[in-house]
Amino acid sequence: MSEELPQKVAELRALAASDKYASVDLGDEVRYAPGLAANMLEEMQPAAQRGLFLARLQPSLALAAIVGGLLALAGGVGGLAFAEIAARRARASRDTLVASFAALQRALPVILGTMVVGLALAIAASAAFEAIGLVSSVHLTKGDIKLTIAAVVLGGGAVMVAWSAVRSLMKIGALYTPEEGTVHGRLLTDRDAPALWRFVREIAERQQAVSPDAVIVGMEGGFFVTEQALRLSPGESRISGRTLYLPAPYLAFLNEGETAAIVGHELSHFTGDDTRYSQLFAPLYAGMQRTLAAIAAEAGNAILLRGPLLYAVHAMQRFDHGVQHWSRLREFEADRLGAGTEGRRHAASALVRTTIVAPPVGAVLSQAFENPDQAEADLVGAMVAQVEQRGWPEVRDHLADSTSHPTDSHPPTSERIRRLDVAVDDALLEEALRPPQGDSPCAGERLVADWPGLCRELSADFVAQAHTAHGEHRAFLEETAAAVSGEAVTLHNDTRLMVGFQFTATVVLTAAGIAAWIFQMPLGLAGSPAVILTGSCLIGAAVTLIAGILVKRSSKVPYLVLHPDRLATPRLSEAVAWSEIEEWTVTYGNRFGLDLVLSENAVLPRVTGAGRFTKVLRKKRELRIGGYGVRGMKVDAFAELVGNYIAADKARRALGKS
Repeated sequence: MSEELPQKVAELRALAASDKYASVDLGDEVRYAPGLAANMLEEMQPAAQRGLFLARLQPSLALAAIVGGLLALAGGVGGLAFAEIAARRARASRDTLVASFAALQRALPVILGTMVVGLALAIAASAAFEAIGLVSSVHLTKGDIKLTIAAVVLGGGAVMVAWSAVRSLMKIGALYTPEEGTVHGRLLTDRDAPALWRFVREIAERQQAVSPDAVIVGMEGGFFVTEQALRLSPGESRISGRTLYLPAPYLAFLNEGETAAIVGHELSHFTGDDTRYSQLFAPLYAGMQRTLAAIAAEAGNAILLRGPLLYAVHAMQRFDHGVQHWSRLREFEADRLGAGTEGRRHAASALVRTTIVAPPVGAVLSQAFENPDQAEADLVGAMVAQVEQRGWPEVRDHLADSTSHPTDSHPPTSERIRRLDVAVDDALLEEALRPPQGDSPCAGERLVADWPGLCRELSADFVAQAHTAHGEHRAFLEETAAAVSGEAVTLHNDTRLMVGFQFTATVVLTAAGIAAWIFQMPLGLAGSPAVILTGSCLIGAAVTLIAGILVKRSSKVPYLVLHPDRLATPRLSEAVAWSEIEEWTVTYGNRFGLDLVLSENAVLPRVTGAGRFTKVLRKKRELRIGGYGVRGMKVDAFAELVGNYIAADKARRALGKS
């Protein structure tokens, strides 16, 4: 149409010159003189040319929206298929599990990036398509302008979220680098415990397993083997190679046959390359967990990232089935090999006994950690004494328990015993529930020459570790408590933006009123219309001026006053103690404010006359202290400051109790 306008204008000019009584219809059922119609078409020509240019863009935008949707669909469907195929292949063998998981870990950023980019492209292109349709109109209404702005914001927001997400995915694409592990215990060499080493080597020889390079006896945890590089505490020495860890408390309750079955179980992991499998798999698994955490952090409230995040969680869950499958099989096989050392009855008895030993061991260690000054010199002896005095816990309550390994969890004890084809009968329970001090020495006494001395050393190490932890925790509390000022900190509303808006509106309305009065004749507003328009503008200017002055004055009244023990504000009738706050949130966007949820015992204050934007929701026990912002502080800094005061109050109260 815009190409025809100049020709139409020329024809109308010619018609006006040849016939001064002629009239034409422009399609709106109104007859116009040719000259007037020519003038109207000339005025429409710039808008028509703009509309034609924008209209030519719409087919490309429609195609981009379709391509974006198809790209997101392909990423989602392809990703689901990839995850399903990889998860099924993972059940073929452990090597395939590692390879499939590694492939998924490498492909995940690409799949998620494709989904995010596709969705962002579809949203941005669709928003631009609709915006062009609105601005192409010759006569733009206020509603059209608002919708256009909304479309631009929506499309721009989608692009920004996609860009941020893709940058994060690019950063986390690399595999996780495993860190050095830490273990607390004592390294026992062949010279320190020759009987123990002879015992371990004989088991390895009978099973045709690989002997460990190092044996560590500690106070915490259960039996395990690893090939991960370790840092031994105390002493900070480094250990590499194959390591066997033995918990001293369990050695005090197990006999030599039960210990042999457990050690045989652990050494079988070396034989079956289980530790190497864990060493390969653990970094991949940790890398995937870190990827999911990063995606979740990026997602926030962005709907654009919800779908990709759900896919990532689904892919992880599909692989978890394969991981648990091989974890269970490897533990059942290790149980079978361990039982071949001393027999299935010894293996079953060891499983039951380690299950019921765990509660008293945990109770003594927890008590010693909480009160290290009152701890026994021999914690292992204290565990034995506790069982002798109180008896064993109810065994059947713990048969469903499972033992944690550094890289996975064992199946439930009851199922492991069933796989050994051993019945949990009275004879087995009688053997497993025998008194701690039986007729024969415990495994620790048989295998370590100075067993009491080792137990005292490990106990001293544990108590020292507890003292160190308490000292570090106290130092942390003191640092946290000192992080806030002892003096009151006054925060004021940041009213600059609102005041600037009000004063700008005052200037604009004043100028409009003056212009309407001065140029009333050219504007065709002579008489009453000019008076009404000028008066309205000046009244509006006066209102915005007064509002701006009032808002500016309100900034002199404190928004919040932060004390070490409480939060005060002129907006509320009473101060709020930090200890009474159960939940808190700093809101921003549609409104700014500090939202507090108070405990049941707290007395809810009332809103005062100065409480503009402040509400007390009594049913929810919630306070909403609104404002324009905090002067001189960004939202994150304000939230951090409030968090510091709440943390400092908790730290002071914890220090007061200690």
